[in-house]
Amino acid sequence: MLGRLRDSDPQPAKSGKNAPKLTWKPIIRESSPSQPSQQPETIFENRLFQEQLFNRWIGFILFIIILAVTLGFWVSSQFREIYIVSLNGQQIGIASSPDLVNAWVKNQKQEFEARYPGVHYTTNDVEITSERKFNGKTDDVKLFAELEKRYTLKAQGTEVFIDGKWIGIVKNKQTAQNALKRLESQFVSRKPDPKVTVLSYKADRSNPSPVLKSVKFVEPISFKTTVVEDPNQFLSEDKLLEMLQGKDVKSITYRVQEGDCISCIAQKFNIPQQVIYDNNPWIENDFIDIGDQLDLTVRRPRLSVKSVEQWTETVQIPNGVKITYDENMRKGTVKVVQQGKPGKKKLIYMTTKINGELVDEVVVEEEVLVKPIPKQVIQGSKVIRGIGTGSFAWPITGPKITSEFGKRWGRLHAGTDTVSSNRNIMASDNGKVVFAGTNSGYGKHIIIDHQNGYRTLYAHLSKINVKEGATVEKGELIGIMGSTGRSTGVHLHFEIRKNDKQVNPLKFLD
Repeated sequence: MLGRLRDSDPQPAKSGKNAPKLTWKPIIRESSPSQPSQQPETIFENRLFQEQLFNRWIGFILFIIILAVTLGFWVSSQFREIYIVSLNGQQIGIASSPDLVNAWVKNQKQEFEARYPGVHYTTNDVEITSERKFNGKTDDVKLFAELEKRYTLKAQGTEVFIDGKWIGIVKNKQTAQNALKRLESQFVSRKPDPKVTVLSYKADRSNPSPVLKSVKFVEPISFKTTVVEDPNQFLSEDKLLEMLQGKDVKSITYRVQEGDCISCIAQKFNIPQQVIYDNNPWIENDFIDIGDQLDLTVRRPRLSVKSVEQWTETVQIPNGVKITYDENMRKGTVKVVQQGKPGKKKLIYMTTKINGELVDEVVVEEEVLVKPIPKQVIQGSKVIRGIGTGSFAWPITGPKITSEFGKRWGRLHAGTDTVSSNRNIMASDNGKVVFAGTNSGYGKHIIIDHQNGYRTLYAHLSKINVKEGATVEKGELIGIMGSTGRSTGVHLHFEIRKNDKQVNPLKFLD
């Protein structure tokens, strides 16, 4: 039942005992004929329906919210972080993790560095970019297969050029510089060089130490960085040094034939005789037999080292001899009137060497410390048959020297070998024939005693024209040049002996 306070009802007093009581009276609306009146049950039902409808809307909205949140979570879960791998700017695959790619690349580099230590290299440019993608898929197997095919590690090397000519490739410039330094050090004096003779003066000094003024390579050297597919083609430091020295050339061998001699073989192959001696140290006295195998390889350095050194030392000045002739004394006899005394001189000189071989020697300063005193002698000029004059003439005309006197690798070649188109052999000085015969080494040969302390020997003759005991004159025909004994070619082996000791004939021949 509904009711309200009517407007016409008196208002309650604010206070007091006589205030009227409020009464609640139902209001009965009169329904019009066109609008039926609602029953209380209908109103209640409507209100319940409205509440149910409201609750349904609230549930629907909550469902939509829950669905949206769930769908959002699901959609978000389908977005994945993928890693796109590119090689030199071209995509080759998608990785699940950048760490896998970086670890693979690192492993490739470590394997290369372990296999080729100290070798620089270049690689492909590997780029990894991340991207979030709905339902993004990765394929590590396919990616690494592509990397195996396309990823490369190429070695960087240094090409070496000498005088513009390509020599080889080393792993880095430092390797080449180390080889060059070793080559250079081989030709810088560490002790006095016995070949330096100070212009033939006899030195009177303790071992001098040279001052190195300059050392440089004769030929220009250049380098170029390059990339190679196979690091195994790099030259080692030792191999590069060997090539610079010319020791890598193929050996040339030759078998001695009938009629050969050292000078003949050198002329045939257009090589210095010294090459034959250096390569074949077993040769003694120029004796070679048919069938002997010779190494004729000419090892010419590809790079030459030029060094200039300054030497300072005190040397002897030869005293010289002042000779007075006496026709009453036998020629070849000498009487000393006054002994000489050598002087002393301080020399400063510069030596220039190419690959350790002396090519120039120049005195730049000298100071005489002690003047020499000449030796004074009286020399006989009276000629007596069979007695040597002390002066020796060439035993052949138009001689051509094929081998000189001297030591070769610790062994002495005791004479001088010569050839000539004229094969007549003549006595070098007056004397007496003390031997005219044959042995296995010298073959047919003659020995003349000049009866003044000197003897001469003429070997490998084809014919002997004198007999033992005969007196011969200087220039007299004594035999014919040949190739008997240990000889493979026609030539004359000539010796001069002083007091039975072999000396260099070139110091005595006119």
